[in-house]
Amino acid sequence: MILKVSLDLPGDGTYLRIARRIGHTLLEDLGVVDRDIADIEFIVGELCTNVVRHAQTTVDSRFLVVLEYHADRVAIIVEDKGVGFTTEDVRDVGATRPDRDGSDRIGGFGLQLVRQMADHIAFQSSDPHGTTVFAEKALHYKTRADARDAAELDQANGGEIKVSSG
Repeated sequence: MILKVSLDLPGDGTYLRIARRIGHTLLEDLGVVDRDIADIEFIVGELCTNVVRHAQTTVDSRFLVVLEYHADRVAIIVEDKGVGFTTEDVRDVGATRPDRDGSDRIGGFGLQLVRQMADHIAFQSSDPHGTTVFAEKALHYKTRADARDAAELDQANGGEIKVSSG
């Protein structure tokens, strides 16, 4: 592993932009192709937005985001302590659903796009309540030298950063 970043975030969305940008900055520095960077930034943003919008977190209104950077892939883990759901509970794409302000909106497109961009995605119920989402995206590099450098970092016992907001 090159690097593991853990973010303990408030459930109000204050730090969503930062969560997306952390991944963007590291991947850019590693020489990952722009399309993979954009896909990963979108996946992180969408999974975090879904927590803020839908999780109805009851335990201290926080959620966890873990980004594990490997030479060949990025693993994204988002865990909330909300009411939980199953994939069968998710309304169809384009269906009306309640928004946070009590109004109705048409939605469901974000998760569909995440499924298209990620190479793997899985949902797991958290105990005693909540949901954990696991997503992975393969990485491609701009040059062979960038790929070689990333592989060397991956073998060199990567670091870990833990950040807790307010």
